[in-house]
Amino acid sequence: MAQTEFPKLRLPKIQRVELRKFSLFAANPNAEFSARNGVLCLVGANGIGKSTLLSAINFCLTGTVPDPNRTFESMDEYYRFTRQYSGAYFRGRISGGDEEDAEVTLTFSLGTLQFTVTRGLFEPEELRGLTISGDASVGSPTHTGESRSERHARYAEALVHHSGVASFQEFVFLQHFLFTFDEQRRTLFWNPRTMERVLYRAFGADPQMAQRADSLKREIQQQDSRVRNSQWEATRLSKRINKLRAHTQQQTDAQQKFDILSDNHRGLTERFAEESSALKDAEAAVRDATLRVSELSVRETALRDDYARAFDRRLSPDAPLTHHPLIAHSISTGACELCGSSGVSAMALLATRASSSQCPLCDSVIAIAAPDPESVSHLRGLDQELTAIKKSLRDVHAGLASLRAVERAARERWTQSKDQLDAFDEANSALLNSLRLGLNSNASDAALATFKEQLATIEREKATAYQLREEFKGQLSILTRQLEEHYAAVEQRFVPALRQLAEQFLGMPLSVQLHTGASGEVGLLLEVRGTARRHSQQLSESQRFFLDIALRMALTQHMSDPQSPGAMYIDTPEGSLDIAYEKRAGTMLAMFAEAGHQVIMTANLNSSRLLLELAARCGRANMTLCRMTDWAELSTVQQDEEELFDKAFADIEDALGA
Repeated sequence: MAQTEFPKLRLPKIQRVELRKFSLFAANPNAEFSARNGVLCLVGANGIGKSTLLSAINFCLTGTVPDPNRTFESMDEYYRFTRQYSGAYFRGRISGGDEEDAEVTLTFSLGTLQFTVTRGLFEPEELRGLTISGDASVGSPTHTGESRSERHARYAEALVHHSGVASFQEFVFLQHFLFTFDEQRRTLFWNPRTMERVLYRAFGADPQMAQRADSLKREIQQQDSRVRNSQWEATRLSKRINKLRAHTQQQTDAQQKFDILSDNHRGLTERFAEESSALKDAEAAVRDATLRVSELSVRETALRDDYARAFDRRLSPDAPLTHHPLIAHSISTGACELCGSSGVSAMALLATRASSSQCPLCDSVIAIAAPDPESVSHLRGLDQELTAIKKSLRDVHAGLASLRAVERAARERWTQSKDQLDAFDEANSALLNSLRLGLNSNASDAALATFKEQLATIEREKATAYQLREEFKGQLSILTRQLEEHYAAVEQRFVPALRQLAEQFLGMPLSVQLHTGASGEVGLLLEVRGTARRHSQQLSESQRFFLDIALRMALTQHMSDPQSPGAMYIDTPEGSLDIAYEKRAGTMLAMFAEAGHQVIMTANLNSSRLLLELAARCGRANMTLCRMTDWAELSTVQQDEEELFDKAFADIEDALGA
């Protein structure tokens, strides 16, 4: 397949952060610090405001702070509704007397340009200051006479133009949902809606592809809502018609019977839908296990071939018969590979004849030479691998048997629910039609004509909405196929890059594959040790968090222009790690920084191996510490134990080296 050219993004790299009247940090409300290449670590104590500082940096970049109570529907909608939340986020963190003056200034590079942006902490759609320099094409670095909102609009336009994002809304989406892992701990792997948008942006050859997918998804949802609303209106109107006719004809009993039968039918339909979903899940689990059996079987066959070639090349023809693959496998499994016989006497006879100097098949004399130790060791290694593969096959087969039992039970329940629904339809269809006809007759002609006209209009609207929905689904299907093709073109580069980061933390083999659902949704299916992890609860908390961070890093590497690589903003979930994984997490973060990317992260000042490993790996040239314990008032407990903070900080400084 020809290599697909993906548009690369030039992304901000923070150089300096300046706070003014940031009264959350009572001891240092006008804090300033610089950031270099590599890692900037905001080190502090519990409750000191590290997460808020990270939010302030993102707020200055985007004018928004993620709303934890708002689910993502589309990039435009997310940006529109998040601004209101962002305008009040810092209230309570900043004292009332400082609200008017409180601001944050960021200096960052973007390709060959340098931006300096100043934003009031309660002004999401305004900028107090903006300079852009470094390239003659941008014109004057400052504009006089423009309002704060006009300055924000100019900033957004310049950032979009020079970064390569499709819109400022898309930049906000990527900054919040991809480049930042904040205190909300929202993961990409198990958030299908946001994952789909990220995949379209990361692997779509057209920069507008993600926006088109976003727009189509929104249109499908709107038309689907119209279909449901029309159906609800039609049902409501039908009930009104039936009630009118029942009242006119004094057929209350018939109406009650009709409603009971309708409710029973709805209950049977809902149960059938539930059993259909359960059967689908069970079938998917069996398919995953069956695929694993196939993979292990292929590996076993390959190992057997390797064993035979090694035997022929290194030991044949004068090797001991006990090293022949047929005999070696028979002895290791306790069953004759030729006839299938087993048992102590059969194995003893097999061992005796294998030790003889005569061939057990043709009685020819065999000249046995001393085995080559290296070849014997290699054969033993292959034999051990074969034994391990066989054990894995037995385990997977055992699991597959259990999964098939679950599938059979699910299919039986599905069949039972389907039979009940079919039986109900067969037994009551004629009665329902009869009741419906009876209830729909002899009503007031004028009222009935009005209701019929309204019902016909609703049915036409529903049909139109349904047709539009299917058309949009067809267009989305075309985009999905294009995304699959584009992803396949770079899969052999992207997946190893992800695996290198993730396996460094996890310490076990993993992989991902692009997965398209039955409804056209697109995601990445995670496999650990050959087993699909479709649900977040199939991994521990630390595995979920840091595998998701590894995914974000790999996507950032893939999407970044090498001349202006993207940064990661991480509110580090240290509490989920034990000491061994702390060290591995530090190494993973260092690898990302060593690849030329910037990491801006928070961390508690403690004896964590994460910071020590990160400091030792990066050194002072690639890691900057920003100690925040002197910025705010410590609690009584923290003040009493302040020497522990000093000791932890000194240990990190020592790890950084000279």
